[in-house]
Amino acid sequence: MQHYIVRLATCQQGSCSYPAAMPRIIGLASTKGGVGKTSITLNLAAELARRGFAVLVLDADPAGHAAAIVEAGSFPFQARVHELEEVDGATVSRWAKGVREAAVDYVIVDAEGARGPSFGATIAVSDLVLVPVGASILDMRGAAETVGVIRRHRMGAGKGRPEILVVPSRVDRRTGAGREVAGALTKLTEPVSGSISLRSVVADSLAAGEPVPADSPSGVEFAALADAVLVRLGVKE
Repeated sequence: MQHYIVRLATCQQGSCSYPAAMPRIIGLASTKGGVGKTSITLNLAAELARRGFAVLVLDADPAGHAAAIVEAGSFPFQARVHELEEVDGATVSRWAKGVREAAVDYVIVDAEGARGPSFGATIAVSDLVLVPVGASILDMRGAAETVGVIRRHRMGAGKGRPEILVVPSRVDRRTGAGREVAGALTKLTEPVSGSISLRSVVADSLAAGEPVPADSPSGVEFAALADAVLVRLGVKE
């Protein structure tokens, strides 16, 4: 399915100007590592690209894993490093401008963890922040901390954005914690997506330089996540 960006014209005395379309910005943020943030970034981007959207992944994590995997592999979108090393006003403004002015439908920002410089900047620039969370108590605490940071930003900015979508990630349904994670996350009182299961195909596909097969069980889960993301962004396909 092909998707189009609609540009609204501003007209005066018979002359109309068309502003450049702004991309929808999706951030992935977590204060807790090891929750599948980069895997979700790349497979969500691949699923949106399959649907005809133009997608750019910006790797704001100093480790640079997302950009390196895309550069060495075969993905239906582009990725580049977009690191933020300092937090002075001018530097952050240039960083944010680089995100907002991308000529695509969707920008997905893989933020660094542990509240590094790009952590807060990603939250501030995003329309929607995905918060990946595993089933352990430490993962739950990390998700609660991340959600709290986003809520404080919204209150301080006086805006209703960014939206939040909590994503149960690396879920092993053979364990009690894995089966109960979605219910436990309702305590965060934010929307929760369907789970991304712990399967070897996710790691194996990235190691091979490609997203998970669209027709695999993991591919179906990432497609469901893309559906949930579009709903949160108010996008109708």
